[in-house]
Amino acid sequence: MSEAEVVRNRSESFASLFLSSEDNQSTHASASTDSVRDGDGDVPNEYGNTSMESDNSEYQELQDQVQTPPICTSNSWEMNYHEAAIFLEEGENNDKFNSHPRDRDALPAYIVTHNHWFYSLDLCAALLLMSLATIEQPAVFHGVPIGVHGSIELFGLFLLGISIVMQLRWLGFRTFLQHKRSMVKSVTWVVMILEAVVVIVRDHTHFRVTRSLRPIFFVDSRYLGGVRRFLRQILQSVPPILEVLGILFFVLIIFTTLGFYFFSPNQQNPYFTTFQQGFVSLYVLLTTANFPDVMMPAYAKNPWSAAFFIAFLAINLYFLMNLMLAVVFVVFSDIEKDKFRKLLVHKRRACQYSFRLLVTRSQPTHIPFRHFQGLLKFFRPHTSHRDSYLIFKALNRSESGLLSLTEFYNIYEICGFKWRPYEPPEPWFNDLPDPLRGACYLIRRLVIWRWFNFFVWDLITDAVIVVNALTLLVSTILLSASGQPITHDLHVTWDQIIFVAFYGMEAIIKMIGLGFKRYFYSGWNIYDFIVTVLSMSGIIAEQFDNSFFYVVILRPLRLLRLFRMRKRYRDVFQTLVILTPRVISAIVVIIITYYFFAIIGMEMFSKYDMKNCCVNTTVEQFYKDDNTTVYVNYYYLNNFDNIFIAGVTLFELTVVNNWFIIMEGYAAVTNEWSRLYFMLFYLVMMVVMSVVVAFILEAFTFRMEYNQTVQGDKDRDEENVFISMDLTKEELRFVYSGAVDTPTLQQYARDLETQGVVRYEGMRRRTRDVLQRRMYQEEIPGWLVEADREYQDSPGLPAPQAVIRQHTDSVPISSPSVHETSQQTPPSFYGALNPNTSTETQRNEISFC
Repeated sequence: MSEAEVVRNRSESFASLFLSSEDNQSTHASASTDSVRDGDGDVPNEYGNTSMESDNSEYQELQDQVQTPPICTSNSWEMNYHEAAIFLEEGENNDKFNSHPRDRDALPAYIVTHNHWFYSLDLCAALLLMSLATIEQPAVFHGVPIGVHGSIELFGLFLLGISIVMQLRWLGFRTFLQHKRSMVKSVTWVVMILEAVVVIVRDHTHFRVTRSLRPIFFVDSRYLGGVRRFLRQILQSVPPILEVLGILFFVLIIFTTLGFYFFSPNQQNPYFTTFQQGFVSLYVLLTTANFPDVMMPAYAKNPWSAAFFIAFLAINLYFLMNLMLAVVFVVFSDIEKDKFRKLLVHKRRACQYSFRLLVTRSQPTHIPFRHFQGLLKFFRPHTSHRDSYLIFKALNRSESGLLSLTEFYNIYEICGFKWRPYEPPEPWFNDLPDPLRGACYLIRRLVIWRWFNFFVWDLITDAVIVVNALTLLVSTILLSASGQPITHDLHVTWDQIIFVAFYGMEAIIKMIGLGFKRYFYSGWNIYDFIVTVLSMSGIIAEQFDNSFFYVVILRPLRLLRLFRMRKRYRDVFQTLVILTPRVISAIVVIIITYYFFAIIGMEMFSKYDMKNCCVNTTVEQFYKDDNTTVYVNYYYLNNFDNIFIAGVTLFELTVVNNWFIIMEGYAAVTNEWSRLYFMLFYLVMMVVMSVVVAFILEAFTFRMEYNQTVQGDKDRDEENVFISMDLTKEELRFVYSGAVDTPTLQQYARDLETQGVVRYEGMRRRTRDVLQRRMYQEEIPGWLVEADREYQDSPGLPAPQAVIRQHTDSVPISSPSVHETSQQTPPSFYGALNPNTSTETQRNEISFC
């Protein structure tokens, strides 16, 4: 029996579940009468916090309704839908449940605060405050009166104050005090309000290092969740780092003591004249910035003194520093795994809380489609009726038409899929004249033929890419070896035209065969298309006036196609793409660190002119701006005159090459204690960069382990995850129930006639979360069992709930539910979640509970 016949037979077996409008109305009337008689109508099994007034005046009323059958209005369900969606959002955003709205009066403030417009306003206010550093003294843009930028600061703080007041309104004073991040933000806000008022009243800017705390408002923004998680990981990595740093400084002090006794008698050695100077010299040597300069005076007097410096670098630099990186890597890997486990358990708990608000008295263990769709209206507001049903059907693995809690656990994964018809009813070239249509059909068959792509197209493409790379490199080397200066009238050569034409032909053939939409569904196709377009732009631009000379930089972009040649290259590139959001978070953390130290540096050092400073010191020659030196070193440009110049100076300190010259320069014009600023900055950046390196190592290590774990999989797409669902004729009528949907139903008539079903495909990106679920699939069940055991020990919700009545008996999952109209009756359905994949593959990709 063919698959289509099986599908039709199964659909006929469920035909009795599709009631006519007359039968459904009579059934609904009798069901309504019965529900009023026994009090078990379509009434929520529990009312959420938002159904209660702040003084719990409605709690007794709801309890009284248990004795008399309540009339459940649509507003009651709307409140439950909204609160259930809030629980899911809190699980998705990893928000603690104690920040959940505690009553109905707290809901408006919660809704206003958790709105993308409000998020954007909060973020813009934080960016506005941080940007004030460009017009405040020392300013990038001079001439802005103090009253102006002080008023702008008060305006930005006023906008941030709105979020603080609204958060206090829906959290409550007690919970607000327990929320550490909110308390830190509030205290900082109060201090800055007072300082801004003082600045405006005095019309004078005082010493304000508190400006360095402005990134607190930026990090607290809802859109910076990844940055907060990265900062949290840095803080969690600090304890083991401090242990290694303690050992490192202990060894540093020992060698400083030895160096003082060994080398201080030598009056020509300026690095160990005092204990403090020796400590600073060895601290700088730890960064290798002053090596071998610090060794040479002692080495000139006694060659055996080199053993002291070799031993110091071997122990501290090559052993302890690498040990610290190894410790950070191990700790970071454990943190990543534990973070994934906690987020998984947190989402599961959110599903449990949400589920209890969606079940009815008559069905306390299952959710019908009507209430599931009501949830999606708030949880995923832009989900269409068709997609809502496809999500519901994909979740309902038991094919009962009602969602159990176990099935509901997968809502986060299934809601991430975007749905489309599996195959378009007609190819885009179907209306073309016959010769062109036949050629397009042939191209399409070749493009989608696996063996043609592997043996012919991929091999030829790889060969062309290699030849192109070699040609470009050889021509560049020959041009540089000729000794002739590069002119602005470079000509396009024939080989460039051939290679770019080949790439263009490749893109056109794939577009014809796959269609534009399917072609651009692949990230690699988008990548190839962008590189090809840029290469063509460079070829065309070089034909014009020499003002377009600099587009020659587009030539090396063709070499980027080398990433496609080997799977290891693709793994590297795909890992980078998957981790791009987290890489951006790491970059933001580094920028915030720079901003913090730049503000402090400007407050401390902006009043000093470094030109021709440091007279009679070891770094005097680096700051001279006259004709007395052979080479002008321009170190006087490394200053803190404004926020941008300070950022460049801090970057030079991060690179650590000759960073001690900057430190010694400011120590000469201020005092020796100023060295603490530079030494502390190096320590902080060392910790941050160690975590960044550990993050990169962990990411690529995880990818390699993932490839080894799932190397037996035959996924058809390395970038995306797919599932497919089949809809019968009755189901199509249900999801396309409007009058405007008639053309859509007619469009699918051919598929219904030939196959009996219309297949839809869901696609989502293979994110790191998806990879982790596959990676830890053997450990996840144990985590969930342990989490459920903990939940049973303390099953209380985060706030009091108005429990109407708990049913201990479950409704048989085979019993169809009764709904108001035929359009509200979700048809029962048949078939596996994905007929094209094995049960084991489906379990790995979709079911994680």
